[in-house]
Amino acid sequence: MKKKTTGTTAARTVASGDAGRSRLRRRGAWLGAGLVLLLAVAALAAGACGSSGRASAASGSPSAAAFAAARPEVGEVTLIMDWVPWVLDIPIDVAQAKGYYAQNGLTVKQIVPAGATDVVKFVATGKAQFGLYYAPDTLMGVAEGAPLVSIGALMSHAPVGMAFAPGASASSPRDLAGQVAGVPLIPSTRASFDSMLKACGVPSGSVHVIDPGFDLVAPLLAGKFRAVAVTKFGELVQAEAQAGKLSYLDFRDWGTPDYSFLALISDQGFAKSHPATVRAFVRATLQGLAYAAAHPQEAVDLYVARHPELKKDLLLAQWKAALPSMAVAGVHPAGWQDPASWTALDQWLTKAGVLTKQVDAAGVMTNQYLPAP
Repeated sequence: MKKKTTGTTAARTVASGDAGRSRLRRRGAWLGAGLVLLLAVAALAAGACGSSGRASAASGSPSAAAFAAARPEVGEVTLIMDWVPWVLDIPIDVAQAKGYYAQNGLTVKQIVPAGATDVVKFVATGKAQFGLYYAPDTLMGVAEGAPLVSIGALMSHAPVGMAFAPGASASSPRDLAGQVAGVPLIPSTRASFDSMLKACGVPSGSVHVIDPGFDLVAPLLAGKFRAVAVTKFGELVQAEAQAGKLSYLDFRDWGTPDYSFLALISDQGFAKSHPATVRAFVRATLQGLAYAAAHPQEAVDLYVARHPELKKDLLLAQWKAALPSMAVAGVHPAGWQDPASWTALDQWLTKAGVLTKQVDAAGVMTNQYLPAP
């Protein structure tokens, strides 16, 4: 893809030609990248960032007066997205279009990763001050030595599970026995699938598991798989738009803990030394989220205007499906992360063998940069 300028406050650089491919499949490249690269990232981070120690978790937020008085230490920052444009990126582009970053003293350049580990590498080495990343992958990166910290949730729940082919009725994982299932090579997704089978006493050998590749929807609808791992708000919505209502089993009902699916991350050292910049970025992003949640049609219109390759009707349906899981203000402030859910995820990933070692989950996330209520 070509470099695309998105307004006066940011340029979104697209370094990958994978538009339209499955978000779940994209994250599966972790295994292909290998652990050696991650260890190299950790070494680069130590030399390039000059930081040590983790940002401590905190549930409190600075006062409104402190927010008003503080100006960003750095005015120009780079945000590396999670991959090519998709529904969960809408709040970012809304924040750009509405001028929220500019109002908070920031010019934000958006770039898209070309490789699976680019988010870790860019944030850990200072090539990007911020990133969009998934909680399991963040913990994996930290376990390998990358100095990451999650500074605010964008999607505070994890609606991921198995969608069944048209005409296949399913009420429990037992319905997978003797069938072919498409599960991307994402460590956490494979672990969720294994937990689902174990929860119902289904022998893993009784299900033929295949990596479905990049396109999850077409082979599912064609009957190549009995079921495929999907995001409930993404691929499931796309599949049901073509084939009608499908059976769906959520991983969280069968052994996987709920967690903040997608979050804003930074380097621990950068966050400590540039707290006003981090607060300004989080505040502006959450303003974009709030506006997109309150005005879904306008938000989608703005997003499609910047990414005309996307289908507006499908994107609107996906955004509306995602909204119940987004980290909007409610019982907790917008962007709030549950320390207990991070700990539960950390323990579950360790037990499943996804993490090479258990990490201090309390040091991987913080709520201290959230706007004051």
